[in-house]
Amino acid sequence: MADKKTDEPYKRPQTLTRCEQITHFLYNSETHEVLGRTAKSWFQIALFYVVLYAFLAGFFIALLTVFYQTLNDHEPKWTMDNSLIGNSPGMGYRPTHADPDVTVISFNAKDPKYWSDRVDDFLGPYYTIAPKADAYAECNYGTANADPITPCSFKVDLNKCAQNDYGFGVNKPCLFLKPNKIFGWTPIPYTKEEIESEELQMPANLQAAILKLPTDVIEKNIWVSCMDMDNMNVTLEYDTHIGFPTFYFPYANQAGYLTPFVAMQIDNLPVGVTVKISCRLWAKNIVVDRQRRLGMTNLEILSNA
Repeated sequence: MADKKTDEPYKRPQTLTRCEQITHFLYNSETHEVLGRTAKSWFQIALFYVVLYAFLAGFFIALLTVFYQTLNDHEPKWTMDNSLIGNSPGMGYRPTHADPDVTVISFNAKDPKYWSDRVDDFLGPYYTIAPKADAYAECNYGTANADPITPCSFKVDLNKCAQNDYGFGVNKPCLFLKPNKIFGWTPIPYTKEEIESEELQMPANLQAAILKLPTDVIEKNIWVSCMDMDNMNVTLEYDTHIGFPTFYFPYANQAGYLTPFVAMQIDNLPVGVTVKISCRLWAKNIVVDRQRRLGMTNLEILSNA
């Protein structure tokens, strides 16, 4: 059978210039293609990607919805032993430098403004938030534990530390010590008999100050002590409070909760020498671990004049 022959001989494709090739690609008038695709092809591919990304977006939203169902806005999922924080609080102090990399409290008594301003920043909420009586409960040693909704009111009661730019202006700076917050943690204080015993090895000045108090006060406080690590003969004196009453605990993310603090004044600071001070908490269920900074804190202070 003879091969069929076309009426028209083979034609070499027309040679197009570079500009014509680009124009031809953008729109082919013969096939009505735009960028190499017909309108139908563009519609199909657009529909495919719309459906694909709509599905992915819906799937992602569904996962987020399920995830947020497992969260609680008021309390953490993991607390106490089940959390990374654990069940023994650390300890913090104020003032600190605005730059977290600066760990030494270096001050000049002739120009104490920077550090007095830092203390003002710390005490600000205690003066502005605490007066709102309707948001706070008036607690005392007859109060068993903090209310999970209404926090106990903490009133700032300073004596010597309220003078001379919190002591920084007369080379007797005041430090404000506070326990770190742990959700749901309740302290177990030492009894009067345990404080009197030598096994506890509590500093004599703190022990003497505690034993002057009524028994119900003794057995409802977390106590604080500080010591000069290098025996520089620095004097450490409590301003007013010497402990944290247990009715401020447990912390339960109460709105407006203010952590109680103890003010400690440092006297006889040598000029030009960095003094290392270590402070710790005293309660039965507080572990003191210097490596992990549990139940204690270290600080350095330098008087330049």
